Amino acid sequence: MCLELEDTDALCGRALQYYEGDGVAEDYAEAFRLFTLAAERGNSIAQRFVGLMCSSGKGTDENLRMAAEWFRLAAEQGDADAQCELGDVYTYGIGAPQDYREAVKWYRIAAELGFADAQCNLGGMYSNGRGVLKDEAEAVKWYRLAAEQDNPVAQRFLGLAYKSGKGVAIDLIEALQWLVAAAALDDGAALYYIGLLYKQGEGVTQNMDEAIKWFRLAADEGDEKALYSLGFIYEFGDGVRQDYAEAMDWYRMAAEHGSADAQFRLELMCQNGTGEGQRLL
Repeated sequence: MCLELEDTDALCGRALQYYEGDGVAEDYAEAFRLFTLAAERGNSIAQRFVGLMCSSGKGTDENLRMAAEWFRLAAEQGDADAQCELGDVYTYGIGAPQDYREAVKWYRIAAELGFADAQCNLGGMYSNGRGVLKDEAEAVKWYRLAAEQDNPVAQRFLGLAYKSGKGVAIDLIEALQWLVAAAALDDGAALYYIGLLYKQGEGVTQNMDEAIKWFRLAADEGDEKALYSLGFIYEFGDGVRQDYAEAMDWYRMAAEHGSADAQFRLELMCQNGTGEGQRLL
């Protein structure tokens, strides 16, 4: 049967095969063609994928405005993934004017359908007071719903809420449990915050060796704060042998990840004569 005559589910399935290279050679252009055929016939999954491909420039030219239009078509059919994508469009002003209230509207629709990413994002909107009145307790509610579905970002934010007492009573044991859960799902920032708990002795016995272990794990994931913290630890010999060259290496990596603090420490070390080539014996 000619592909163009197949039903939309079959077209979408074939498109997904080309998109993922499942049983056929990966071919984004062909995937885009087939997704578009299904999308134009109203298939919401295909509409979402056309939006994703327009957004990323896979198989077609990047077109953020068109991506937003396809996300809307899928979202209006109840596709929770597309609703969350549309929330992102309005949160960051990508393909449409930034509009926090509109973002909250779409996140909420998807969140109430149980979509974990949208629940996490909605929690973030309440935490930051974007599009809604700031409400840390409401943020925690949504973070918890997403965290219980193994969303690592929500688990991290829930752990930090317990650490800081924002929206919930301080509970450092609970904080550590949620951060460890997020770390187990490869959330680099959670690795950093576990290290911070050990460094500060919050909820655990203070242990710099353990802190450095977690900072290094986070640094391996490219976490900017962990990279900076390791630089600071080696510059001042905090629990390790002071080592300016090692500090410079960590600061440099943090700076490459955009850390203004690391850039400042690098400049200061060079000005103080503790920069390149300086290693304590």
